[in-house]
Amino acid sequence: MVTDITRFPAADGPGSVSQAPQLPPGFSDIFSSRIVEANGVQQHVVVGGDGPALLLVHGWPQHWYCWRELVPALSGQFRLVMPDLRGFGWSDAPGRGYDAETFAADIVALLDALNLDRVKLVGHDWGGFTAFMLGLRYPERIERIVACNAPHPWAPLSGRTVLNLWRTWYAVVAAAPGLGPYLVSRRRPFSWFLGLGRPDLSPDVTAVYAERMADPARARASAALYRYYLSIAPKILIAHRFEDERLTVPTRMVFGSEDIHIPPASVAGGERHGDDFQIEYVPGCGHDMPEDCPEILIDRIRKFLLD
Repeated sequence: MVTDITRFPAADGPGSVSQAPQLPPGFSDIFSSRIVEANGVQQHVVVGGDGPALLLVHGWPQHWYCWRELVPALSGQFRLVMPDLRGFGWSDAPGRGYDAETFAADIVALLDALNLDRVKLVGHDWGGFTAFMLGLRYPERIERIVACNAPHPWAPLSGRTVLNLWRTWYAVVAAAPGLGPYLVSRRRPFSWFLGLGRPDLSPDVTAVYAERMADPARARASAALYRYYLSIAPKILIAHRFEDERLTVPTRMVFGSEDIHIPPASVAGGERHGDDFQIEYVPGCGHDMPEDCPEILIDRIRKFLLD
């Protein structure tokens, strides 16, 4: 849909935002780019399309642009709402609140500002974990959820899970004070990591994400988010923090089985924690489903969110 992503807007300054960026070619006819003050931060959101509201929440290290492959197919059936989480894209990076519960509160405040009472929701990676927090904390605001390649709050502590903990090496590196922000803000190591398991990833697309992460405030936000990950993971695996909480929002997880970052074993058994929660494992698809296997995700969204 975008013919010249080299025309993506450049960074406007460290951490804060002053105005909504201009959309790249192919989007401006249908979508608007807005800065909305909600929950005490300036949040960037891209909105457009016709139909019921569908909220799309990205993961690390992307921003709203990760949904570009879904836009042509879905914008005629949904009003797409694609925010940048705090610390990412063109939203503020205030130096605090980089955790899924705050992300969820940000999104609810954004929905209020946009006069959206209830939405359907798709989340990927950190956006997927945030989707579960929204479903648990604000079920009255979320009609249905599709999560793709994201952990859920009931990851089992099993032999298979322990054997796959090595896959989280990147979280330790990204969370390291000094080292983490330094590495993610540098084009070469950032591009190497983003390309893991993705041999066909375009250098131009990598550059779009790398440009935003080069902002020191956003690089620090990345490290803070993964420090949160390292703190919440033991509470989920060992202390079973969410064991007594039940997901009442109808939910489908579409999980690429070739994910090199999140092992399928870490989401096994999650269905028993929801009233209507099903997990589908998709062979041949890896972690970044919205960008690498968009046709599969589009199909599942239509089947579950349009009926």
